[in-house]
Amino acid sequence: MFGGVVPSGNAFSRAHPGSHRCNGSRCCASISRGGRQPRDRSRTLATPLPRGKGLGARYLYEELPVDADPLGPENRLCFALGPLSGYLPGETRYAAVTKSPLTGGFLDSYAGGQFPLALADALPDCLAVIVQGAADHPTTLVIEDGDAELVAAENWGADTVETAEAYPDASVACIGPAGENQVAYATVASDAGEHHAGRGGVGAVMGAKRLKAVVARGDRPEIPPAIEQLRERTDAEYADHATGRWQAASGTLESVEFADEVGALATEGWQAGRFEGSEGVGIDAARDAAVERERPDDRVPGGFRVDTEEGESVPRGAASISLGAGLGIDDFDAVAALGAACDHLGVDVIESGSAVSWTVLAAEADLVDESVAFGDEAAARDLVERIARREDPLADALADGVAEAAAFVEREAETGGATAADAELSGEELVPTVKAMALPGYDPRGAEGWRWPTRRVTAAAVTGAPVRCHRGGGVSRPHSGRDRPRGC
Repeated sequence: MFGGVVPSGNAFSRAHPGSHRCNGSRCCASISRGGRQPRDRSRTLATPLPRGKGLGARYLYEELPVDADPLGPENRLCFALGPLSGYLPGETRYAAVTKSPLTGGFLDSYAGGQFPLALADALPDCLAVIVQGAADHPTTLVIEDGDAELVAAENWGADTVETAEAYPDASVACIGPAGENQVAYATVASDAGEHHAGRGGVGAVMGAKRLKAVVARGDRPEIPPAIEQLRERTDAEYADHATGRWQAASGTLESVEFADEVGALATEGWQAGRFEGSEGVGIDAARDAAVERERPDDRVPGGFRVDTEEGESVPRGAASISLGAGLGIDDFDAVAALGAACDHLGVDVIESGSAVSWTVLAAEADLVDESVAFGDEAAARDLVERIARREDPLADALADGVAEAAAFVEREAETGGATAADAELSGEELVPTVKAMALPGYDPRGAEGWRWPTRRVTAAAVTGAPVRCHRGGGVSRPHSGRDRPRGC
């Protein structure tokens, strides 16, 4: 194992294998035995740059070959912060920047919670941790008070909650079984599975590198007086701002009923734009089920914490949209339980919902032999668990995305397998995707122009702006018929 630093100044230092002091603006660790040493990037990377995803993008652009395998040791994985992470109001986030194993393109995926703050505290002089190479055995990266050490991971096989519980005195970003099995939409989970860098397969990249977790510990650095004053001045303003009020009242769960009202709520595999059971999985149902808020003492208290058979969970709007309306499940408790299972496995709820929807429609079209239907939470959960562990040929194909599952169906038909070669639809026509990424539960007919196909992370809701208000006050309203949109 080798650990190295890429400082921001002119000096370049290396520490002994497995442990090093991180200084400057980036901490770079190679986890390959006998792998090449990180190069001194001080001359090209010390100049003023955008932070967060900008820093990660620059590093990938300069270091990553165009034809690099996303799951190969040459790929980089960057955990990037902003210069004010943890200092200003709003939920601190980090950007996970890498080459996506799902789309094959640039990926920046984000997660909030306590891990970004802990990472900023553990590396007060750095804005990014960059991992390269691949270990020959499961590994954990421990970052504490400016030091970074690679140690053997003894909890390979554990789910995301179990992994976090192994470090009660630290904040953890980790993968579950889906990441270990390199599912193309595996997540990196933090805060015991309550927050995820979800889209595009960041967890699969960690799994390919045999990196089970990043563990962060550190004392809060002294906040400069000017920043403290800025925080005090803007804290109340943020809570009173429309965004703060929205987060305090409902957050993304409100999106369920909004999307349903405008006819953009993808229902039962994008067959309709409205869901009769939307109230059963929306904000009122969440309030009724909640035992407390995520951060009950904060002015903006976060999500709604509920009890499930998997343990406590904080369902977000994506779960109610993709696992609720998308799968025809109108019971909030069932949606929360299915979402909690995804959280424990470390798999994206949006892609998981799309994979199950595809399977239901494929079964209805006699393309696959599966006993799964819309509204069946138990069957959906069983399929998601099979996908996370790649337990059978269909689950293995679905683990690489619905586009690969469609290709699997075609291969089976050509070889005279169990699928029907003369089915009414092909697998590619069942659910929409953009560059292999599933859409985020908003009916694509609610978007104007080419937002998703041209965005840097294709079908991500944050960058795709799927539903927009017009300047005159109107809202884009897609039709709610049952015509099935094709993939891009």
